[in-house]
Order: sequence, then structure tokens, then C-alpha cells
Amino acid sequence: MNQRRLIFLSVFGAYHLLSLIFTLYIDGDTSVLFSLVSKISWFKYGALFGLILFIIEVIWTWRDNKNFEKEKEALRHENNVLKAKVYDLTDGGKKSV
Repeated sequence: MNQRRLIFLSVFGAYHLLSLIFTLYIDGDTSVLFSLVSKISWFKYGALFGLILFIIEVIWTWRDNKNFEKEKEALRHENNVLKAKVYDLTDGGKKSV
């Protein structure tokens, strides 16, 4: 995993950890919940931030898989070319004898 991905996953994990701590705090003291009703727009932005992080992770995973498939196909092609060259070398030696 590259450094950029590790930083992203750290931010993603911190976001979820803060969400868990917040919900545990609200569950323990419901009077805080009623005082937060006036700041509900912040929760919308927090949820949007989490959704954006999730979409970024899906896109990065899709791109990584796509690049992996291209690399796998290139290696398979190179392997087949090398096998053909070895076959030609061994087959060419048998015909001349």
C-alpha cells in the first residue's frame, strides 16, 4: 500500500472513531442531543464528508484492480512470448541435427 492510501485510510478510520465516540457520548447524556438540534447542519456536512471518503475509497480500489489486471495481462503476454522463443530455439536445434 502506498503512503497516500495509508494517510487516507488513517483519516477514514479517525472519522469513524470520532463518529463512534460522539454516538456513545450522546447515548450517555441525551440532554446534549436536544442542545445540538440547532446545529443539525453540521451533522449533514459530517455525513457528506463520510460519504465522500467512501466514494474515494471505492474509486481507488476500482483503479487499483484495473491497473492490476493490465499488469497481469502484460506479464502473461511476456511469459507467452518467452515460451515461444524457448520453443523456437529448442525446435530449431532439433531440425538442424
